[in-house]
Amino acid sequence: MAEKRRVRIDLEYMGGRYAGFQWQDNALAIQQVVEQALEKLVNHQVRLNASGRTDAGVHAELQPTHADITTRMTDTELKRGLNSLLPWDIQALDVRTVHGKWNSRGDAKWKTYRYVILNREFPSVFDHGRVWHVKQPLDMAAMRAAAAHFIGEHDFSSFRSAGCSGKSPIKNLTAINIEKTGDKIVLHVTANGFLKQMVRNIVGTLAHVGKGKMKVEQMDAILVARDRQAAGPCAPAEGLCLVGVIYQDDLGEK
Repeated sequence: MAEKRRVRIDLEYMGGRYAGFQWQDNALAIQQVVEQALEKLVNHQVRLNASGRTDAGVHAELQPTHADITTRMTDTELKRGLNSLLPWDIQALDVRTVHGKWNSRGDAKWKTYRYVILNREFPSVFDHGRVWHVKQPLDMAAMRAAAAHFIGEHDFSSFRSAGCSGKSPIKNLTAINIEKTGDKIVLHVTANGFLKQMVRNIVGTLAHVGKGKMKVEQMDAILVARDRQAAGPCAPAEGLCLVGVIYQDDLGEK
């Protein structure tokens, strides 16, 4: 007899064709696509929950999710069946049964996003849809100096976009690493949580510093202002990718 159980499903996806992770009334979302595929496999309604809501156009190399299902299928069979039904730009990296109280969102302790800027005169054919193309040379030293002001626990209201449903603007940002390889500037941002478009707003502000349109010394004042208008522009979605989520109890395996 089939038993009800909770499964963790680690997804990877290209977000270019979707209106973000969460269901939308008038646009296709990743949650909708995966739920409909799961429902075909287990023959009942499924609700998929994720570690966080990526916005329209944002990618994920690792998006942990969970769902409660009733089926006799093994975890391996579920993964194979799910991937056979999903489109090319959404795939399940792993499926495993977890403890019934394990929660992909509530149990997440740290998340890391990567943002990639292509900093050269011409765009890239091969990286189209995966990077932000910035023609003007960026001052790496200035960007790193500005980023240092955001490390620690702060009120990030100045980097919070309209419509954010986050309960508190106070987040603990533990790292912003900025490296340059060839024509690409790669930023990794780690925190215990993120507000809506927070990473993109931080990156847009750092790019403004790199262009000389803002000064490093302004960063503290921007945080104190708690006003979105005080910070720089929002960087485009295509350069952003969720790359890691850490849980206190690891996988919560059953």
